[in-house]
This record gives sequence, structure tokens and C-alpha cells, in this order.
Amino acid sequence: MKKFAFLFVYFLLILMAGCSSNDFQIELLTPKSFTPEQSSTIHIKVLDSEGKPVTGAKVRADLNMHMMSHGDIAMKDMKETSNGVYTGVATFEMEGDYTATIQIDDNGKKWTGEKRFSIVSNQAK
Repeated sequence: MKKFAFLFVYFLLILMAGCSSNDFQIELLTPKSFTPEQSSTIHIKVLDSEGKPVTGAKVRADLNMHMMSHGDIAMKDMKETSNGVYTGVATFEMEGDYTATIQIDDNGKKWTGEKRFSIVSNQAK
């Protein structure tokens, strides 16, 4: 009986791993520095599992600073500016480490994931 239970769990894990494969490859392109009170351009490159650009998708990103609770920077309905590259603008208040929570909807095929980045202020201190 223990052998059967082990095999059942083993096959269940294999099935779950197969179902959770990533259909998208995501590249987050952010500036290295920002000017306070000015917009910074953020690009998200979306490729399919074969490395081909994903066009016509709905892409959004929420930027959240690590260890801070002053709210997210929301980039809803990012615009496709070139083949598979989606662009939005963000106004950063502080330098530091951020997490971009990215949501993609490509004709009903949905993906949500996170990318981390750091940014510094380009103002002299």
C-alpha cells in the first residue's frame, strides 16, 4: 500500500510540473537611474516559449519598493511600442530595490510573475 501511495504522489508531482510550464519569457528593461519628479520609461519584452515576440497581448506591471509600504506604482495597459516590447512610464520617489509584478494576457493565456531591479537617483547628494 505504501508503494502505491508513493507512486501516486510521484505521478501527481510529475503531472503538476508539466502543467506549470512557463509559456512566456520575460525581460524587464529599466533605467539604472532616475530624476525625482520625472517619468522614467520601463520596457517589458515578452517572448513565447520558442523565443518569438508576443504581439497584441495585454501587459501591466505594478512596481513595489522592497520593505516599504508607500504604495505601488501601477503601469496599467502598457503600450506595445515594437514587436513584443511593451512600454510604460513610472515616477520613482526613492532609489532602492523594487519588484515588478507583471501580468500578461495573450488571448486568454495568462501569466503573472515577478522581476526584481534596483534604481538610483541621478541627483547629486
